[in-house]
Amino acid sequence: MAGKVINFQSKAVPPGRFDLYMITGRDILYISSIEWDFLWQAHQEIARRLAATGNRVLYVENTGVRSPGIKDAKRVVSRLRRSLHTLGRRGARQVAPNIFVYSPLVLPPFGSAWQRLLNRRFFLRHLRGIASGLGMKDVLIWTYLPTDTALDIIRCYDNDRCLLIYYGVANFSYLTPKTDQLEKSEQELLRLADLVFVNCSELAGKFALRQQDAHVFPPGVDMSAFPLETSSDLVGPSDPLNLGKLPRPIIGYVGGLHRFVDYDLVAAMASAQPDWSWVFLGAPQVPLDKLQGLPNVHLFGQRPHGELALHLRFFDVCIVPYLSNGNGEMSTVVPTKINEYLAAGKAVVSTDLPTVRHFNDEHQILVSSPARPEEFLQSIERQLGAAHDPVERKRRREVASHADWKMLIEQMSGLIEREIASRSIAPESHRAVAASGGVSAPNEW
Repeated sequence: MAGKVINFQSKAVPPGRFDLYMITGRDILYISSIEWDFLWQAHQEIARRLAATGNRVLYVENTGVRSPGIKDAKRVVSRLRRSLHTLGRRGARQVAPNIFVYSPLVLPPFGSAWQRLLNRRFFLRHLRGIASGLGMKDVLIWTYLPTDTALDIIRCYDNDRCLLIYYGVANFSYLTPKTDQLEKSEQELLRLADLVFVNCSELAGKFALRQQDAHVFPPGVDMSAFPLETSSDLVGPSDPLNLGKLPRPIIGYVGGLHRFVDYDLVAAMASAQPDWSWVFLGAPQVPLDKLQGLPNVHLFGQRPHGELALHLRFFDVCIVPYLSNGNGEMSTVVPTKINEYLAAGKAVVSTDLPTVRHFNDEHQILVSSPARPEEFLQSIERQLGAAHDPVERKRRREVASHADWKMLIEQMSGLIEREIASRSIAPESHRAVAASGGVSAPNEW
């Protein structure tokens, strides 16, 4: 019997109409698939919001899904520095009230027997020591990784009072040559998980075939961070990148400049429309030779997430120029930036990804285009006509509001509390905080 797909992204669900409350008073072991200081995504946002409501979060930075290569050298060195830096502080650094980040030194997953033995002797022992130093017990485990390393962590805390959540946000089989081992590991994780969340219907369908219910929670957006600007907001001193001085229209992209971006498409469009300004805000993760040197392409690098709304004010049309080549990996890629664009009231053009098509079937709010320069440019031109129309801007924000992080995490919390209640698991470490509804102070080390 197949599992069920429970979708929380329907526009039929009114935002803000949930009589739920946030979980509080819990110790959460948070196994992330990205570093804390990486591009701000769901991983950090959810951890931050869980901590803000009185839960204590031990954020374990990415332990990987494959062996690192030469291109990962910079990231490995950075991890080593962070790890050594925290040795004198019991192995983790506090980055916010109730959030402690652990940068582990760990051998890659799916290794030989001796590699797993070393991980158990050193990495797992170190992690348990950190959690013990924080007074954590009966933890709620929240993992984004389906690896054997994640399973080893989970088994360290396997008891009747432990709750396990798997949040699937990618098809990791495309990131490792050891697909059979990953498949086996993920199947075991699904068997152990008390709750499964996913970020798109494509992953939910995959898990449902494995007899596992999956709750679809798309990437959220903090609506309060994107106040709807007025025409007067486009003038004045708050323009640190001097975007207001660029030729219009401004075609903008926000997010990582990674391997999913179709750089041939972008370069061809920028060359075909030399009078348009093409602005990219995001950290380069691959060589950008095809864009560098084009006079109308402006690469501003990564900007603080809190500045995003400030820069988006100047964009006329926002784009998601991702590869759309039939690659199976792209079928589960969810552009998290779409809801941020819409929250800012911006017109959006994206390449024709499966997840984008499903989103637009539901909301009819953006334009999807084949990844061909002429057709993508025509789509941008169509969007320019209504880019600043007040009615359209309001409607875009209404669509984005269905993915407001506050609402999504309240829904997640409701599912978690229901699972906890069914097993009568009371919070031990923060019992007094949970009773009062307050926010606990972090442990003093």
